[in-house]
Amino acid sequence: YGLANIAAFIGQSMKETIQYDACDENSWDLVNSKYPLSNACGQLGQSYQDYHCSEEERHMECEVDPNMSIKGVTHAKWYGAPGPLFCGPKTEYPETGFWDYSYNCNNVWADP
Repeated sequence: YGLANIAAFIGQSMKETIQYDACDENSWDLVNSKYPLSNACGQLGQSYQDYHCSEEERHMECEVDPNMSIKGVTHAKWYGAPGPLFCGPKTEYPETGFWDYSYNCNNVWADP
């Protein structure tokens, strides 16, 4: 089953890499018209950290590393798309915010 799972994963990854020109997951789950930075931890109400293998495949499961940090390299290219997803331990990121594509940060008349 391990080789079949790897083949399926690589096939799906290759399809999305070609279709979206991205190697990493895109942040696409909007909440109140904004992209939560916590999308890296799960989109559509999912918690990626809480996923587990079935009992017969449990021996292939990796333990969660609560100190791990990781940042994507690629991201979506549509207008207003958030940057690459990233996540890390709650000790480093106790709260997350939103990617607000409607925010205007290049207003030359604004007081920095």
